[in-house]
Amino acid sequence: MEIAKPTKQQLEWHETELGVLIHYCMEMYRPDLTGDWYKTAAVREALAPETIHPKALDPEQWVKSAAELGAKYAVLVAKHCTGFALWDTKVNDFSIAHTDWRGGGGDVCREFIEACKKYGLKPGFYYSTVCNGYYDINDNLPQDTRRQAYRDYVKCVEAQVEELWSRYGDLFEIWFDGGVIPPEEGGPDLVPLLKKYQPDAICFQGPRAWPHNVRWVGNEDGLAPENCWAGTNAGEARYDGMQADEQAGVGDPDGKYFWPAETDMPNRTHEAFGGGWSWQPDEERFRFTPQQLLDCYIRSVGRNSNLLLGMAISKDGVFQDEEQFRAFGRLIRETFGSAKKRVESPPLRDGRCAVTLDSAQPVKYLMIREDITEGQRIRAFRVLADGTPVYESACVGHKRIIPFQDLTAKQIVFEVTESVGAPVVRDIAVY
Repeated sequence: MEIAKPTKQQLEWHETELGVLIHYCMEMYRPDLTGDWYKTAAVREALAPETIHPKALDPEQWVKSAAELGAKYAVLVAKHCTGFALWDTKVNDFSIAHTDWRGGGGDVCREFIEACKKYGLKPGFYYSTVCNGYYDINDNLPQDTRRQAYRDYVKCVEAQVEELWSRYGDLFEIWFDGGVIPPEEGGPDLVPLLKKYQPDAICFQGPRAWPHNVRWVGNEDGLAPENCWAGTNAGEARYDGMQADEQAGVGDPDGKYFWPAETDMPNRTHEAFGGGWSWQPDEERFRFTPQQLLDCYIRSVGRNSNLLLGMAISKDGVFQDEEQFRAFGRLIRETFGSAKKRVESPPLRDGRCAVTLDSAQPVKYLMIREDITEGQRIRAFRVLADGTPVYESACVGHKRIIPFQDLTAKQIVFEVTESVGAPVVRDIAVY
């Protein structure tokens, strides 16, 4: 049976496991306005660049905080639904370069890239292709992609992404929130630009023809389904992120495409402004606690996904939740930094491998990593503690973390009960 296999870039993406999505959200400057105003031409007046005054905007501070968390990659929202660009775009004057930041002419994208180099994070850009208030393109409304105004907008998209993809060097991940309308349906022709400027980039909900895609997990709650397969089928990488979709996260172990799921969530709860992705003063009570974030880490990274954690940047241009990130990073390291015992490349005998401790002791987590170079071969498994079955499930993939309550054991056995081809385990560890 032929199964979907990852590209080298997708394998590298899986290894990073934890990233951040940095959102300097222009809507926060006008909290008095409600509804879809920010997806309409009202932004031209409401968010005129000369009215934006970020007193302490510092991309290096954002990236430094992400590094303290332990993130391995960072995605900057370069252009969200308002159409406001965080670089000096030549397409229009609706950008950070037309504010008084840095005395005019500033480029957040440039400083973000330089900060990523300094702190060793892999950089990426988010660019919404399906929505732009400046051009009165609201993705919540039906669009006639044949009308001249939309054709003009498509040209804007192609020109702006060419700027983003050609000016700043290699990008690790490119984010298409809501996916990409294909050219045959009236959308921008992006694959040639990707091939020319960013041939190795991972694309979140990218064009179907792109080989290095990853897909949406189906919610914004930091929750991958228990069995979150990297395989999926045509169309399952394109969702708008507005409605939860369990099946999007589950995928299909026999799917045609290897498009693993990325689990995105804000660092503040959905009760906060902008669903937690954006910032308003006096909303510190909505920060997730480090323990809540660790639970999300286990339910995402520990379920064959990557966790992409939002960063809500303040009106002054500062990330104010630094201590939340430091505490979460410490908790990850304290929990998974040192295993009680780890077995590298254990051979499977009769589908089994084991971790044997010196004595019976509390077991809080079991971590298994499958060698997915040739695709996901393990299709079902169970766990035994001193000979007694204590857990069973289906998907392992890049990493599976299984939490236990009140379990004490000397030997933990991992048993593959169903597979396609010969499965290979990279390592197994007890915490």
